[in-house]
Order: sequence, then C-alpha cells, then structure tokens
Amino acid sequence: MAAAAWLIAFVTWSVEPAGYDFVALYAAARLVATGAASSVTDADALLAMEHTALPERTIFLNNPNPPALALLMAPLGALPIVPAYAIWAGLGAAALAGAAYFLGALADARQRMRLLPFAILAPSSLIALAEGQTTPFVLLAVAASLRAPPLWSGALLGLTAFRPQFLPLFALVALFERRRAVGFVATTAAVAIVSVATVGLEGMRRYPDLLTRIATELRPGELGLAALVRRVVGGEELVLNAALAVVIYAIAAAAVFIRSRMFTTRAVDASIWSILAAPHALLHDGVMAYPAVARAATTTGATALWVGTGIIAALIQQAGIPVAPLWLLALWWWARRQSPAGGTAQRVASEARVPGAPTPSGAPTPGAPPAANGSELQGGEGALRKRPA
Repeated sequence: MAAAAWLIAFVTWSVEPAGYDFVALYAAARLVATGAASSVTDADALLAMEHTALPERTIFLNNPNPPALALLMAPLGALPIVPAYAIWAGLGAAALAGAAYFLGALADARQRMRLLPFAILAPSSLIALAEGQTTPFVLLAVAASLRAPPLWSGALLGLTAFRPQFLPLFALVALFERRRAVGFVATTAAVAIVSVATVGLEGMRRYPDLLTRIATELRPGELGLAALVRRVVGGEELVLNAALAVVIYAIAAAAVFIRSRMFTTRAVDASIWSILAAPHALLHDGVMAYPAVARAATTTGATALWVGTGIIAALIQQAGIPVAPLWLLALWWWARRQSPAGGTAQRVASEARVPGAPTPSGAPTPGAPPAANGSELQGGEGALRKRPA
C-alpha cells in the first residue's frame, strides 16, 4: 500500500511539479547544498532557486519550516529535483506506514487492518505525499511518542517544530510531565541551535517574516477555525490573525487539558486541536487527525463511520466547502462523550488504549503487545494509578 501511495503521489506531482509545495522545501535544501545556506530565510533567494529548479515557478512559494530542515534535506538538494522528490515521497510513504503501525495500539485489535488502507491511501495522505510536505514525518513522531518512554516521548513531540503551527499544543502536553519536558526541550533546543548554525544570526532575523506570511494567508481548503472566522469577518491583517490565534489556542488548550490527565488522551486531543487552532492548516495537515480516528475505531460500525465521513469531508473540503473543521470537532466531541466515567482500570483501558492496557476485567487488551516500559502509566498518570477503581 505504501508503494501504491508513492506511485499515485509521484504521478500526480509529475503532471505539474511547480504547483506543489516540494519545490519550496527543495529550494531551501538546494541553497544549503550549493553553499548559500545563509539565504535559506531570504524570500528573494528562495524564489530565485525555485525558478531555477522549475522555470515555470514564477511566484514565491513560502517555506516557513525551521532552517534545520533545509540542512537535513541538503543531500536531496544536491540532486536534480525529480529524483529528490521521488526519494522524499518514498520516505513520506514509509513514515505514514510507520505511523499506522504505532497508531494501531489506539484502535480495537480487530479494526487495525481496516484502518491501514485509510492511513496510507486517504485523501489527506495522498495530498501530503504529492505536496512533498513534512506532515507524514510529524505524524510519525507524534504516533511514536505514544509508545515511547517519557523522555523519548517528549523528544519525539519536540519534532513538531518542523510544522511550527502545531508546536504550541504539543509543547503544553509535553511540559506537564518532567521527563517528557526534558526530552521536549532538548529536541526543540537542538532544532533551534542547528537552525542558527545553518543560516546565522542574520538569517534567523529574517525567519519571523516567513512565519508571519503563513499567519496572514487565507487559502482555499484551510482547516482551522480561525480561517472560518476570517472568511466571515474578512481581512488578512496580522493583528486580527494574532488575536484569533490567541483566543483559539486558549480554547484548544482548555479542550485538551480539561477532559483527562492521561498523556495519551491529551496527545490525541492535541492532534485534533493543533489543526483547528493553527492559523494556517491545509488538507495535507489532516493526517494529524489520524490518532483520533484510530482511537474512535472501537467497533466495525464506528470505524466505517469515521473513516467514511472523513474521506467524504476531505473531498468536500477540497471542493471548497469548509466542512472539515466541523468534522474534526465532531470527532473530538464523540470521543469526549464516549470516555467512560468509571474506575481507573476502565479509564486506563479506554483512554490510554495502549498495547497491554488492562481491560475492566484486568486482562490485557486482546492481541496487543505490552506498552514500551509502561510509559503510559508513568509520570503524570501516577495519580490515576493510585486512585481506587
């Protein structure tokens, strides 16, 4: 299935490569590979390199990712753009497959094989691969964090820095538990240090300009709640967008933290709300909702409901009708209502939904391997463990 997804993406991209985001990432990597790393945050230099790579590209395509990504992609920047994209899309397809493996622990064991085609071949997945975006890799990091010990879990969440608009909520989730906080801070600090080393202080002074550009964009297919509000009230002013971002991120933080003290539940909720709260999120960012879809896959009917409606919502969203934000809210609300209010064992099994989590009867989840080092029951979840069932 990953090979099929790669082939679909490659054929789609090949029809009009200048129309997809990969050229922006490639241009930054090419600047590093050709010895002009300090220009990675220079919009004029990026446009010139985009045009050199694909002459039909005459309008600047922004790349707000940290400069550290350009350094990581520099080996691809040394190649012509077609083989560079082929390799990048192949890595993206592998990342989606890896994410599906880790997210399988959230779903009922009988639903995992039904979810696999969705995770790799759903519209959001194929669009992410065709665009050449970083979202499959960010999804893999978040999915792996659910199965890792706290220190490594936090380090993996720190990789959301490669999709900057997703970083705030995952930062809050990680920083509420000491060991995760250490891992998270270490990774984000490493991304920052490598970025400075790549472009220098002058280059970093230009970086906020790239970030503010995406904060004011209002493109067709935007998934965030801020985009819905802006379509109603109009305007692309930075002050309005900043005010909306503050309000919606505050609502998102409350939605993530009020429902549960479990790390897994908070991380899965953050995956939905990071999309809804982002000032700029497009359909390829919809892959970040996959943890919530996996958690919702408790029965065959529930799996069919959320997979089917998710595909329909993505297609309607792509046609220009903004229904995906409403679908994301419905998915979060459904999971919220499904959360049992029973004892600890039931809450751990249904909220954490990790491999080996105990069922209300005390038996391990059928067909599931044990969680890595019991990480889901460590740290901040200790209070739940001590509570009587």
